[in-house]
Amino acid sequence: MRERPDRRRQRRGVTRLTNSLGHVKTFHLNEKRQVVREIDPLGGETVSEWDAYDRLLSRTDPLGRTVRYTYDDAENLVAVTRPDGAQTRFEYNDLRLPIIVITPDGSISRREYDERGNLTSVVDPLGAVTHYSYNEHGRLTAVTDALGSARLVETDSAGLPASVTDPLGSTVRYERDAFGRVMAITDPLGGTTRFGWTVDGKPAWRTLPDGATERWIYDGEGNLRTHVDARGQETHTEVTHFDLPSAEVKPDGTRLEFAYDTELRLVGVTNEQGLVWRYDYDPAGNLVRETDFNGRMITYRHDAAGQLLQRTNGAGEVTYFGRDALGNVIERRNGSMTTTYTYDELGRLVEALNPDTRVAFHRDPLGRVQAETINGRTVASAYDALGRRTHRRTPSGAESIWEYDANSRPTTLHISGRTLRFGYDAAGHEIQRALGPNTVLSQAWDANHQLLSQELNGPGGRSIQHRTYTYRADGYLTGIDDQLTGPRTFELDQAGRVTVVQGAGWTERYAYDSAGNIANASWPVPQGSPDAEALGERDYSGTLVRRTGNVRYEHDAQGRVVLRQRKRLSQKPETWRYFWDADDRLVEVLTPDGSRWRYRYDPLGRRVAKQRLTPDGTRVVEQTEFIWDGSVLAEQAHTDGVPNGPQLGDRRVTVWNYEPGSFRPITQTERSPLRHAPQQWVDEQFYSIVTDLVGSPTELINDQGGIAWFHRTTLWGNTTDQSRTGAYTPLRFPGQYHDQETGLNYNYFRHYDPATGRYSSADPLGLQGGFQTHSYVHNPYTWVDPFGLWSCKDDHVELYRAVKEDELKDILDNRAFSNPQGIESKYFSQSAEDAAAYAREAYRNWPDEGAYTIVRTSIQRDLIPDESVLPYISDVKGGLPGVALPSELLDKLSRPRVLPHASI
Repeated sequence: MRERPDRRRQRRGVTRLTNSLGHVKTFHLNEKRQVVREIDPLGGETVSEWDAYDRLLSRTDPLGRTVRYTYDDAENLVAVTRPDGAQTRFEYNDLRLPIIVITPDGSISRREYDERGNLTSVVDPLGAVTHYSYNEHGRLTAVTDALGSARLVETDSAGLPASVTDPLGSTVRYERDAFGRVMAITDPLGGTTRFGWTVDGKPAWRTLPDGATERWIYDGEGNLRTHVDARGQETHTEVTHFDLPSAEVKPDGTRLEFAYDTELRLVGVTNEQGLVWRYDYDPAGNLVRETDFNGRMITYRHDAAGQLLQRTNGAGEVTYFGRDALGNVIERRNGSMTTTYTYDELGRLVEALNPDTRVAFHRDPLGRVQAETINGRTVASAYDALGRRTHRRTPSGAESIWEYDANSRPTTLHISGRTLRFGYDAAGHEIQRALGPNTVLSQAWDANHQLLSQELNGPGGRSIQHRTYTYRADGYLTGIDDQLTGPRTFELDQAGRVTVVQGAGWTERYAYDSAGNIANASWPVPQGSPDAEALGERDYSGTLVRRTGNVRYEHDAQGRVVLRQRKRLSQKPETWRYFWDADDRLVEVLTPDGSRWRYRYDPLGRRVAKQRLTPDGTRVVEQTEFIWDGSVLAEQAHTDGVPNGPQLGDRRVTVWNYEPGSFRPITQTERSPLRHAPQQWVDEQFYSIVTDLVGSPTELINDQGGIAWFHRTTLWGNTTDQSRTGAYTPLRFPGQYHDQETGLNYNYFRHYDPATGRYSSADPLGLQGGFQTHSYVHNPYTWVDPFGLWSCKDDHVELYRAVKEDELKDILDNRAFSNPQGIESKYFSQSAEDAAAYAREAYRNWPDEGAYTIVRTSIQRDLIPDESVLPYISDVKGGLPGVALPSELLDKLSRPRVLPHASI
C-alpha cells in the first residue's frame, strides 16, 4: 500500500511513485531539489516555478491555467494573480501582519494591531468597524461590534475564557480542569452542562442540565468504538486497517458496512439489507462510476485538472459542464436545455439563465444580495452594519421591516400596517410573541432548551389554543396535548422511529424493515377517502417502493416514480403519470381526471411556475408563479385564464415572511390588485402563523385574534383533519409546498409524497445525504429536510469545513472535530458553497499544503455564541462569513459527515 519511489531515477532529478494499484506519479526536480513538474497517472502535468528562497512563484495546472505569487523584500506575500489576470493584494505592518487586503473587485478591508501584535480592529469594505480590547496581559476582554454593542470576556490565569457576557448582560460561565478542558458550561438561566474527558483529551461523557448523560468509549488507538446515548442504548463502530471504520452497529442490531481499496478510498457501502453501493475511481483518483443500492449506475468524466465535465445518469441522460479559467461552471447542458451562469470578479453568481427563467443578483461589496430578480420581478433587501436584513420588498410591493436587539435577535416586524413583537429569556429562547394588539403567543422551555408549551391568548386574555410537549431522555418527542386536535402519545423503537401514534379514539401504526423503510402503515381515514387504498403492507424492490396497499408504483432507470396507479373496487384504476428532466426535476404530470400540469424551474433548481394546460398541451388555463427570497418562497401569484392573454383572470398574490435565517413562516398575506389601478395592491387577508416543534404551520391567526385555520396530519404529513373556514396555507413540513393536483409536496430539490413518507426521486447527493436515499427523515417530529437533500434537527444549523488530509484522518478516527491544546476555536462556513470556495482559493494560493475535503456537521442554534458569528473570516469572494466555534463547543457538534465528492 505504501507508495514506492524509484531510486534509480532520483539521481537524475526524477522520482516515480508507484501506488498500491500500480498507478505511477512522476516528479521532476531541478538542481535545488525543488519539484518543477508533477505528472499524474493520466498524464496531467502541473508545472511549478520557485525562487532561490524556496518560495513558490507560479503554478500551472494541467489545463495551462497559471497562478502567480509576488513577495516583498521581507518575504511577505503581497499579490496573488489568478489565471484570469485578476489580483488580490496584501499590505503589512512592521510586524509583518496584514493590514490591508485589496480583492479583485477593488474592495478594501483593513486591520489594525497594537504594539504586541494583538488585533484591535477590523474594517470591512463598507467601513463597518469591529473593535477588540485586551488587558495588560494581552488577553481579550471585549469585542465591540459596528453598532457599539460590546461583548465582555473574562479569562482565567491561562488566558482561556472563564465567562462571556453579552450586550444585554446575560452571562455564560466556563469551568476548566488543569489542562484547560471545559468541565462545565453554565447558561444564563443557571442550567449547567458537565463534561468528562479521557486521558487523551477525547470526550468521555456529557451530562445535560436535567441529568441525562451520554458516553463515548474508545479503543487503545483512540478510535471511537461505542456511543451510549441518554437512554443507555449503544451504537458500536468496528474498525479495520489504518483505523478506518468498517461497520456501524446500531442499537437495534442492524449494521452498515464500509469497504476500502488499498489506497484507503471508500469503494463500497453495504446497507442493513445487504444491498451494496459501489464507487469506482480512475488512476488519478477521480470518481468515475457510482452504482447505487438498486443497480442504478451514474458515470462521471473529468478534465485533466480533475474538474467534472460530464455526468450520465441511470436513464442515460447526459449533462455537460463548461467552466471558466477559475473553474466556475459557466454552462450546463443536457438534452435541449442549456443553462448559463455569469460571475463577478470574486466568483459570486450575478446572473443565471435558462430557457424558462433569468435570475439576476445585485450585491453589495460584502456579497449580500440587495436585489434578486426573477424574470423581471425583484425582491429588494437592505441591511444594517452588522449584516442583518432590516428591509424587504417583494414584487407586489409588500414590505417588511425588521428591528433587532443588541444580541441580533429580531424584536419587531412591521408588515402590512401591522406590528409583531418578540420577547426572549436570558438564554435567547423566544418566550412571547405579540401577534398584533389582540393576540399573544407564549412559550415555555425546559432546562435542555426543549419547547414545553405554547399558549395562544386572544382578546381579553381568553385562551384560544394550548399545546404541551413531552420528551424522553434522548430528546425524542413522546406526547402532544393539543386543545384543538386532542392529545397524542407516541411509541418509538430503538432507532427513534415512531411506531404508534395514539389519539383520542384513533390510532396510527407503522412498522419498518431493517433499512428503515416503512413496511406497513395504517392511519384513520374518512370513509370513502382515496387514502384508504394506501393502507397496509408495502413492497419494495431494493429501496424503491413498488406497492403501498392497493397503490402500485413504477420507476424509471434513474429511480424516479413515473407511474402511480390506485386500484378501485369495480372501477377503472386511477393513474398518474410523471415526467422528469435530466436534473431529476418533475416537469409534467398527467392526473386521472385528464388534467395536464407543467412545472418550470429557474437555473438554481427552484420551481418558478406551475401551469394547468389544456388536454392537448397547447394552452395555459391556470398558472401559479413563484418568487423566491434565497432558499425560501417569498411570494406566489395565482392567475386563472390565459396569462398575458385577452382572457386574463383574477390575479391573487400570497406573501410569506419567515423568522430570519430559518424556514419557519411567521406571516401570510393575501393581496390583490386594484381593478382601476392594476399596479396598486391591497391586502385582503393577513394571518400570523403559529408553527410546531419543527416549523410546520399549525394555525393561522387573523387580525381579530381568532384561529382562521388549523389542521392535523398523520406522522408523515397527510392531512386528516382541518378547519373549513376558507382560510388555507399550502406550507407543510419546513421547505415544503403542497400541490393539491398531485397530492405531492414540492421540497426544493425533490417532491415528497406524504402518503408514503418517501420522495419520488433519489437524493441528488447520493449517500452524502444519508443512507436511505428515497426516505424522508426518520422522525418528522424532531428532524427536518428543508431542501430535500439531507435531514437535520430544526433547532440546528448546518456548518461546513474544508479540511486537509491530517484533519480529515482525525475526523475519520474520532468521528468528531477536535482542536490541539491551546487552540481556542475552529472556523466553519455556513454553506457548502462557501467552504468549497475557500478550499479552491486556498489550494490555488498554497498548493503545497495539499487538497481539501468538505465536511458537514450541525449544532444547536442556541449554543452558538453571538460573538462567534463573524461577517468576515476570509478574503475569498470579497469576504466570506463564518462561525468561529469555541473549542469547548466542538463536542456539541453532530457527527461529521464527509462529502468526498463535493464540488471543489
